[in-house]
Amino acid sequence: MLILHLYNPETNSWQTGDIAALQLPLHGDQKAWIDLSAASFSEQQQVLSRFQIHPVIAEDYLRERHPPKLEAYDGFTLLILRGFAGENFHEYPGHAQLSLLFSNQVLLFKCQLPEQNGHYKINTFDVSKPVTPIKEWVKSYIHAVSASYLEKLINFEDELGEFEDAMLTHGDDHKMSRIMRLRSVFRKLDRNLAYQKEMFADLLTPEEGAVGVMSQFEAVELRDFYEKFERLHSMTQMYYDQLGDLVSSYMSTSSHQINERMKLLTMVSTVFIPLTFIVGVYGMNFDNMPELHMPMGYFWTLAGMASVALGMLLAFKIKRWW
Repeated sequence: MLILHLYNPETNSWQTGDIAALQLPLHGDQKAWIDLSAASFSEQQQVLSRFQIHPVIAEDYLRERHPPKLEAYDGFTLLILRGFAGENFHEYPGHAQLSLLFSNQVLLFKCQLPEQNGHYKINTFDVSKPVTPIKEWVKSYIHAVSASYLEKLINFEDELGEFEDAMLTHGDDHKMSRIMRLRSVFRKLDRNLAYQKEMFADLLTPEEGAVGVMSQFEAVELRDFYEKFERLHSMTQMYYDQLGDLVSSYMSTSSHQINERMKLLTMVSTVFIPLTFIVGVYGMNFDNMPELHMPMGYFWTLAGMASVALGMLLAFKIKRWW
């Protein structure tokens, strides 16, 4: 089911209904806002056909999963954005895909959410608000998408500080696994934001295909869009790198602790090797062993073994091995 909001400048009011109420072409200051979020595939095709959308652009708009994209043709601009749909960064439920197809008078709106998501909200059309140009609606949705990342990234800064303190004092495999999950989420965020940053960056040095988009927005607005996503992308990369530093620090600390334990075990083994040799020699059952008949042989042997052990420990201490 699709929802149509049609603005009539003569009555200065909005009319809500279905696609049958739409008479093309629109005249004067008429505006149409069509919500296709809950529309069937055939209903979407019908609407696109009525507006004579180019088949290539229509195909991109109809796809349920499509990378962020910005393209203009014959008065219409296609803008596909990806917002973060989760409550926080501990899990990645998927992204909210926002598909906008707009001209000076028409906005075709479609928001697709992950199946298991109840956290992402985006403002729907409000007929009580003053009539504004179509591009202002589009700007509000671009800001809404960037805000879906920004607030959570700002909140994550404090959480990351707590992670750093916890890993330095009580690092363990459980915290390590949480960090690895977060790195996986940030890797996906980095990919989504990189797409959108580059998409707006291309408009700062426009080519022939971007003329239609440039006519919709002023240069200062396009730069503002780029800077928003560039900052989000930079923050995402920074947090991803910091999480990687925590992983490296934990691995280095663990490796150092293991090396210290191995060094201690090695020194103990080294001390006992000559002692084991002495015990092995005098444990042989030969008749012709003169030391067996010495009254103080047992005590001299123990003293010799103690001297060897203490001498080796002293040598290790001089070399600062312990």
